[in-house]
Amino acid sequence: MSPSKSLNSFITVRVSGKVRTAFHRKAERFGKPSDVMRELIEAFLDDRLVIKPDPKKESLYVTRTDVS
Repeated sequence: MSPSKSLNSFITVRVSGKVRTAFHRKAERFGKPSDVMRELIEAFLDDRLVIKPDPKKESLYVTRTDVS
């Protein structure tokens, strides 16, 4: 991400303490957790990130056109 971009908006998500800790530990290998989160969001928007549905959970990945 270019340093000249203005970062003045927030995206907030609630997770368990266990998930937060695991994310921070893993993110440290790549930079600050906020930088990793920004990269994940930008990759998702650029179609560089593929999310595979978890078969153990209710699917969040059904598009509105797929819903009957």
